Amino acid sequence: MYKGKKIRIKDDLSHKDRAILCLSEFFGTLIFLFIGCMGCVHPHLNSNLHISFTFGLGIMLPVQLFAHISGGHVNPAVSISAVVLGRIPLIHLPLYIVSQIIGAFTGFGLLKLFMPSDAPKGVCSPGLGPGISAWQGLGVEVFLTFTLLMACGAVWDSRNAENHDSVSLRLGLVVGVLAMAGVPFTGANMNPARSLAPAVINGDWENWWVYWIGPIGGGLLGATLYRFVFSKEEDLEE
Repeated sequence: MYKGKKIRIKDDLSHKDRAILCLSEFFGTLIFLFIGCMGCVHPHLNSNLHISFTFGLGIMLPVQLFAHISGGHVNPAVSISAVVLGRIPLIHLPLYIVSQIIGAFTGFGLLKLFMPSDAPKGVCSPGLGPGISAWQGLGVEVFLTFTLLMACGAVWDSRNAENHDSVSLRLGLVVGVLAMAGVPFTGANMNPARSLAPAVINGDWENWWVYWIGPIGGGLLGATLYRFVFSKEEDLEE
């Protein structure tokens, strides 16, 4: 979700630079999962508003800490869409996704070690709200992630280069607003890595495909629309 005008990851990085890129996405996703899911440990005490803003403001940390290094994606859907928008080369996409998934498992695994003994089963696992079908949930995840990637496209747009001082806060508010709207429907995951780690560790695989197809599909739609409709030609050629 990087905030700068010229941050495009080159395809000829040294081994050291690739390792730093991987560590950036690993630690960014670790922090995001640990902080975000911490807000779900006591659902009887924490409202949807609290949980939404925990995830929304939680995304501020990796963006602020690592955006200048790797982009601070912490989300496979964002990284895949970043390829479409020309922010990272396709050759580096596996590095991003693997680092994010390992970071998500590590972050949620660490949180499990610190959870109280009375923590409810299935903390932070993806799940549909009451009365929501899988296809409805898929549509919600597509729309939420579509909107998120439109916001990322705007952040990466060179015409927005002078408005980046508070971009981590603004992206956090975008995620927070989307989460407030979507939590009652699907949990507003918008991130396959964020969904996968709790699902595997908690052993909860119900409707898992909604939380992979939805965010990736929605992200691709948002990125494709922004690239071919709203981007300037010089941005695409840069």
